[in-house]
Amino acid sequence: MKYFITSICCLFSVFMMAQIEPSITIKADTTNIKIGEQLTYTIQVSKGKQVTFTKLELDGLELAEELPTDTVNNQILKKYLITGFDSGSFYIKKQQVFLDAKAYFTDSLLVNVATVAVDTTKLAPYYKTKGQETEAYTFAEVWYRYQNYSYITLGVIAFIVALYFLFRKKEEKQEVVIPKIPPYIAATKELKNLESKELWQNNQVKEYYSELTDIVRKYIGDELFVQALETTTDELMELLKGENKQQQLGLDKDILERLEGLLSQADFVKFAKQKPIENDIKGHKYDAEAVIETIHKIVESKKTVEKNEVQ
Repeated sequence: MKYFITSICCLFSVFMMAQIEPSITIKADTTNIKIGEQLTYTIQVSKGKQVTFTKLELDGLELAEELPTDTVNNQILKKYLITGFDSGSFYIKKQQVFLDAKAYFTDSLLVNVATVAVDTTKLAPYYKTKGQETEAYTFAEVWYRYQNYSYITLGVIAFIVALYFLFRKKEEKQEVVIPKIPPYIAATKELKNLESKELWQNNQVKEYYSELTDIVRKYIGDELFVQALETTTDELMELLKGENKQQQLGLDKDILERLEGLLSQADFVKFAKQKPIENDIKGHKYDAEAVIETIHKIVESKKTVEKNEVQ
């Protein structure tokens, strides 16, 4: 009986440990530097068989050096040396880390960059130069010395008058207003252009998925008036689900799952360097077309209803 209870406790402990989510933390040796100084920024991962660090994204700061990945006390450490050449406050935004093919995000970090104070007491003293001693000019010398300035002045006046008469009667060019292409037509055209490039057929899978998801994101942003280009996959899906409920768009669960699957696969291709098979690539193309077609039909249907209500 004692052996049975001990076995149950061990199994329960293993189960609880398996449920613990990996810990991803960041730290910096300082968050206040002067222009040109460096700080050490560290991403620390406590668990994970396969860890992939994506390219460090900075805004307003500069990456001075990326140090090799290190392991200390069963923790994986990735360190970067970061500097700044403009004064102000800058965020090291959330960085994406893949653990066992699953995406996680770090916290953001505020860094202050200050200007370097100049000690004016250590500068060399300034001495005023003495004026040149000259003798008095004769009338002939004065005339010879300044007559060239009269010619220059007359030349400048003539040039200004010529410009005046040249542009006085010139008609102002009418501003050419280029009609904006509807989002659906633009997205459809971009999808056709993308297929004509044959990127994935020529082993450019990363470029293909990048352009494909950009087309879908841009269409969603232009058609539904949401911020779709500068968001992560999780942020966009949460935003889209909220708009779906608030505006009663009628996007069903299947189309949302297909969109999320497309964006997630693109993240793995771009950041984890995965290479999907041909059938998956073609399937994601059809998913992109289905998302655009579905949203277009919903938007056009709403416009028709609103038009009838006005009439």
